[in-house]
Amino acid sequence: MRKVAASLQNSLLRPADFVARYGGEEFVVVLPNTDISGAEGIAEKLRLGIESLNIPHEKSNISEIVTISLGISTTVPGQTLHQSAFIETADKCLYESKENGRNQWRSVLIQ
Repeated sequence: MRKVAASLQNSLLRPADFVARYGGEEFVVVLPNTDISGAEGIAEKLRLGIESLNIPHEKSNISEIVTISLGISTTVPGQTLHQSAFIETADKCLYESKENGRNQWRSVLIQ
């Protein structure tokens, strides 16, 4: 988990971007002032970064190495949304990523 967390953190370049552990094996990455295209680009960078660590995943039936699945939730400026809307939509996207084979991301733009 420490290697994964460090890789995620090292992939974020802007001072306001941050990563935090969110539950057992989940992390949240917050990217203020980032549109959906930018968020998808960062998600792919994060995914490739974890994949490139080549951490053995001996208990997995899916992959021999540790990978990540991501759910992305973004909105347009001016929208007034409660943080739970971001969490719920990102969570749905995360589970869609997992259901479709893992080691990928899915995204949604809340309008």
